[in-house]
Amino acid sequence: MSGQQHARGVRLFFAMIAMLVAAGCEPTFVFAGGELAGTERPMPSDWGFTEDFGTVQIETRPTDPYSVNVWGVSVNRNFYVAASDASDAAWARAIETEPQVRLRIGDDIYPLLARRTEDPEELADVADAYIDKYGGEPERSFIRHAWVFRLGSR
Repeated sequence: MSGQQHARGVRLFFAMIAMLVAAGCEPTFVFAGGELAGTERPMPSDWGFTEDFGTVQIETRPTDPYSVNVWGVSVNRNFYVAASDASDAAWARAIETEPQVRLRIGDDIYPLLARRTEDPEELADVADAYIDKYGGEPERSFIRHAWVFRLGSR
């Protein structure tokens, strides 16, 4: 390895460390985080304002916080998040055990309960909302096979 290659590798290593330190406990695009920071707010009566946010953060496991970036949609005054592959989604499996979550949208945090829904009509409405907000084709949408959680007040 040349000295120039070694120096490039060292710079890359330190850049990755700096990125992780800057991220702190917050989830980043690729990495999960811990406890979310923000101002706690009561659950809103209308989630329509969330249309302006493509990505939100959900925190699970209150005793050992674990947070990730997710997509979410508002449907009929409810807010939903979905795990495309629950076998790989630690956050979705954690909700099955402990439904208390915190949702961050912008700088605001909402303490909520997450309940998995399997009602076909409700799931169809959620799938339509995901497609409207994020695009895609109905027959190919990940939401058709996802674990879908309705978030509500504690």
